[in-house]
Amino acid sequence: MTTSPTSDEQNSTPRSDAPESTPNADAPAAELVATDATTEPGTSETVELVDPAAGPVPTNVDAVPADVDTVPADVDAVPASAPAPEVVAVAAVAPSAPTVVFVTAPEPPKKRGARGVGALVALLGTALFAATYAVLVLLIALIGSPNGLVPALQYLSSVTFYLPVIVFFLAYLLLNVIVNRAGWSAHVLGGFVVAVVVWVGFVGSAIIAAGALGASAATVGTIVLQQLTNPLGFAAAIAAREVPIWVGGIVARRGRTARARNADQRVAYEQKLADHRATLAANTAV
Repeated sequence: MTTSPTSDEQNSTPRSDAPESTPNADAPAAELVATDATTEPGTSETVELVDPAAGPVPTNVDAVPADVDTVPADVDAVPASAPAPEVVAVAAVAPSAPTVVFVTAPEPPKKRGARGVGALVALLGTALFAATYAVLVLLIALIGSPNGLVPALQYLSSVTFYLPVIVFFLAYLLLNVIVNRAGWSAHVLGGFVVAVVVWVGFVGSAIIAAGALGASAATVGTIVLQQLTNPLGFAAAIAAREVPIWVGGIVARRGRTARARNADQRVAYEQKLADHRATLAANTAV
């Protein structure tokens, strides 16, 4: 016997002969929203596919299955290509370090000397020596023979005359470099050394000029003895002894002025150095 379905079963059972809707590939994906229905045992649960473009979601929805993702209609979807939020790194500010102040120490003063003036005085002294030596040569020539003036003039144009002049310049220049800021007494005593050096230079040049090179031992001995007692050599030594006394005072005066300036600059330097040390102590205390 076949029983016909009741009216309740007809309403609750979906018609299978209804045409199935084919989803449109171009249509946006629909969201699954559970309807407001209480599930009773033995009854089926109806789930409706709601299109977001059709309107707002009904407010009578209470429960959504756990396996269905829901997105509220009033929340805009974040596009997948949206840039990630930028992270700004804030550097920690370190406490400011104490300021370091560099104070330059005063430089010690350079000592002034009289060497520059000594070189000029050596040139001046050389000219005086040459003139004095020439006068002495002429006097010796006139005293020895009335006709000795011509040989004396010939001697003044020879190498034997100019060699002692060159030796004097070098010897006196070296003396000025050594004594530097010394007093006049240093030039007086140094004049003896210059005189000896000039005399040795004259003897050597006279021996060579007399033809001692290559001569026999007896001839060389005679020539050396003659030149050792030659009055022209003594004249050169006397002139070399006197000239440093005459012009040495100029160098000594320059040296005295240089010593005074050096003393004043040293006192000023000591004062600046004391102020510098006091400044360093004050900065260190702060």
